[in-house]
Amino acid sequence: MKSKKSIVLGERVVNKNSINKGFRFWLAFYAGRFSAFLCRLFRLSGTSLPGVVALKLCPQLLFYLGSAYEKVIAVTGTNGKTTTTNLISYYLQQAGETVVGNGEGANMISGVATALIKDCNLLGTAQSRTVVLEVDEGSVGKILPAVKPDLIVVTNYFRDQLDRYSELDQIITLLRKTIDGLPETELLLNADDPLAVAVGRGRSAVRYYGVKGERDCKEVEENEIREGGFCPDCGELLAYNYYHYGQLGDYRCTKCSFKRPEPDFVALDVDDSDLLHFSLYLQNKNTGEQEPQKGSLDLHSQLRGFYNVYNILAASAAAVIIGIPQQIIEASLPDYSTATGRLEQFIYQGRPCTLALIKNPIGVNEVIKTILPQEGKKAFLIAINDLAGDGKDVSWLWDADFEKLNQSMISKVVCSGRRAAEMAVRLKYAGLVTSKIVIEPGCRESLEVLGLQKVDQYYILASYTSLFNYAKLLRKMGKAVVNDAAQGLPSLS
Repeated sequence: MKSKKSIVLGERVVNKNSINKGFRFWLAFYAGRFSAFLCRLFRLSGTSLPGVVALKLCPQLLFYLGSAYEKVIAVTGTNGKTTTTNLISYYLQQAGETVVGNGEGANMISGVATALIKDCNLLGTAQSRTVVLEVDEGSVGKILPAVKPDLIVVTNYFRDQLDRYSELDQIITLLRKTIDGLPETELLLNADDPLAVAVGRGRSAVRYYGVKGERDCKEVEENEIREGGFCPDCGELLAYNYYHYGQLGDYRCTKCSFKRPEPDFVALDVDDSDLLHFSLYLQNKNTGEQEPQKGSLDLHSQLRGFYNVYNILAASAAAVIIGIPQQIIEASLPDYSTATGRLEQFIYQGRPCTLALIKNPIGVNEVIKTILPQEGKKAFLIAINDLAGDGKDVSWLWDADFEKLNQSMISKVVCSGRRAAEMAVRLKYAGLVTSKIVIEPGCRESLEVLGLQKVDQYYILASYTSLFNYAKLLRKMGKAVVNDAAQGLPSLS
């Protein structure tokens, strides 16, 4: 930031010169900067290593770095964090704000530290005014007290990486305890997820976003995985008027007053048949009526998949809260392109190829629902690792609805990664004939096998540590597509 004076944002006071950082800070800071330089020199991603080095030398580093920003926005939850975080940053940039964040998805404390170190000049001065952070669910207790966000956005909660996170109740309890120490922080919660709503129980500075109306999709099935089906107040089984997916929908407790809160930001008239389109209204919670006179937004996006409605809605609501003009949100959204592996588009061997991150059953199910309706023959590559970034427990594969891949339009499924054999067994139990299943653990080798399939479209579903390797190979062996509509690609509805 250029200014050296104190800046007040609500109750947030920023004074970069009032903190005596001390020798350990400067040693850690320059060690982190040097590590970042070495990562660039050797063409490594360097999204976490500089932070790892710096935090070893000064564990309080984030407290010093986080105090330098006028606005701090944090996004946490299970699915949708990266897209929501990057879209908020994009809106800020379109509004002329200088913004920094960990948009690559390195969302633990080392990744956050790395992003803030890189934003500083050699004198340790932050170059951006605003920081937008994706925060790992298990790291909120370390990151949020250090950076003291003005706004925390919660996307949803699903079972994910059980070896790290254990049960959802513990993750939600951790966030509730953390925000108890942040009384001035405002919350923006997903009203359609009872687990997200439970985070804000008893707090006044809470706003909600949600999708109104039943999802027009035959794939919303009663036997789908539902998390958090019990009332957080009395323990009674929740009743639903309708589901969107997972446990997201319109719910109520039949024994007490707990129910889906009226959202402050409402998505209406959702069209997810191809590129997403919906209207966003502000709602008067006293009357329950939408108020176009206060501002309604007609939102068009390049993104696909019903689950991205929530990501766009959360990011757009956050943008309104932090004061970005609504006309900028509406005008800039159509040009926003997806992050790595979020239904990212490539051309490989002359055919459309879609790369998607998968990490839990709900995510797998929604990705499959999004891509299967596309006409034509398909070949899949499913890459599953069990490293720390993926979660060592891959039992979640048995909860995902891979049975939907047992269709004649799918000619081959290549299983790759450290758990390729287990993925192949899962597909066999899903009903796929063994002649359709190929086991090839290697990244490049599996991609080459995929490229031999004479089909209309390729799809790569990869766990986190595999994702960037496939993205790198696809950029080298094929080409990335910035805007698939402009390139004449078939739609991925």
